[in-house]
Amino acid sequence: MVPTPLVARFHQTAERQSCTVPTLWQQTLADFIQQGHFWRHLKKMRASYSQRRQWLESALQAQGFQVTPQLGGIQLVMSVSGDDRLLARRAVVAGLAVQALSDWRIRHAGEGDY
Repeated sequence: MVPTPLVARFHQTAERQSCTVPTLWQQTLADFIQQGHFWRHLKKMRASYSQRRQWLESALQAQGFQVTPQLGGIQLVMSVSGDDRLLARRAVVAGLAVQALSDWRIRHAGEGDY
C-alpha cells in the first residue's frame, strides 16, 4: 500500500528498479544499433544461413525427401511418409534440432511433415 500522494513517485521508482538490464548495457546496444553494426551483422548472417539452408535442402532432396520451399529464415520443412514424431525423435538422438509438425497440429491432417 502506498499513500495516494506518493503513487506517482512510487511508479517512477518502481519502473527504474524493475529493469534488470544495466543502463550501460542498454546504451551499448543502442549505440551498436545506431551505428549500423546490427544491420550489417544481420545482412551477413542472412547470407550465411541462406547458404546453409540451401545446402541442407539440396542434401535432403538428393536423398529423396520432398522439401517445401522457404523464402527465408533458417527453418526447413519437409514432407515424410510415416510417423514424423518417431523420425523427429531419431533425429534428435542423432544430434539434430528437429521438431515434428504434427506436434503442433490441433487435429490430424494426414501424412507427417517436419
